[in-house]
Amino acid sequence: MPQLLVFGARNLGRVIAEHLISQGWEATGVARSEETVAAFPGRGLQADLTDRDQMRRVVEEAGAFDLAVNAYSPKGRFGGGDLTTTDDDAMAPYLEQLLPEVFSFYRLVGASLAERGGGTLIQVTGGSARRALPGRAPWASGAAATRALSQAAANELKPKGVHACLLICDGSFGGAGDDDGGTKIDTTELARAVQYLHGQGRSAWTHELVVTPVGDRWTP
Repeated sequence: MPQLLVFGARNLGRVIAEHLISQGWEATGVARSEETVAAFPGRGLQADLTDRDQMRRVVEEAGAFDLAVNAYSPKGRFGGGDLTTTDDDAMAPYLEQLLPEVFSFYRLVGASLAERGGGTLIQVTGGSARRALPGRAPWASGAAATRALSQAAANELKPKGVHACLLICDGSFGGAGDDDGGTKIDTTELARAVQYLHGQGRSAWTHELVVTPVGDRWTP
């Protein structure tokens, strides 16, 4: 039975787990709060993902897994605010939370899969990884750095049989049937995208996938 390890198990991570469980998977979810861990549909583990020792413990306790997804979102005001008027610590959520966790995800979780000779790593990020919008400079900086880490991981882990991919969600999240004029991404579709990426054959691995809602007015 295939095994999922998902970090950030409260929102998108939970949807991904629920979808894969419905397809016959077993899932382990990692989150900071007891409440999120208790509500997770599979096995739950509590940890601060920016703490390297706790991350190592989680990887060990998770045991063997085939697919790892990092759907973690940093705390703080979304985007970080206007560049010239934002708070002095606007970069803190990205420098102190997001990037250390992404680094540990690729380093420790990637090493675990490489030791077993294969598997899939999927890092989730936002559209700011592609373009920096007004009011989002701090977040865009973190997203761009996340993209750089993902590219390095893809190159380094491919020879070891590990498929590393960046899933760029260029839009806000919604649910199936939301009356949003096509401006939100159905999280179930993202779960299907995760399953698709994991199922790819080694002759045609995708290392960066951008998902955009049909109502988005910006196109690449």
